[in-house]
Amino acid sequence: MNWGRAIGAGLVAGFVQNVANFVMHGLVLGGMYLDQPAFVQEPENMAMQIVWFLVIALVLGVVASLMFASSRGSWQPGAKGGLHFGVLLGTAIGFQQFYLTLVVNDFPYHVAWIWLGVDIISFGVGGMVLGAVYKRAE
Repeated sequence: MNWGRAIGAGLVAGFVQNVANFVMHGLVLGGMYLDQPAFVQEPENMAMQIVWFLVIALVLGVVASLMFASSRGSWQPGAKGGLHFGVLLGTAIGFQQFYLTLVVNDFPYHVAWIWLGVDIISFGVGGMVLGAVYKRAE
């Protein structure tokens, strides 16, 4: 595994995944959150949350990239193999959202299902980037 290339690919994938999450949560699903008490936020907290969303996306991208790079020979070449990896990882990570329905007051159950779908899509997109950037050794 080429550590530098894996970390670089992870940073790129994490950034792209963060953009995909912004589009899905902010633009596509943004109106859904307005009617849910669990998602009411104070405006002064939003700027710091945006920074944390980016930091967490970059860390997740690097961790996913290290996992992908260490198992790269198991996946198909190019973006297709990365998509397969990302969808599986997104499915595994997405199911942890259901824990929130048990511990967060007023967390709506249907949102856990929506977030599972968002995780599958965003990790799939991130995986495609990984597959395109971190090439398979032939």
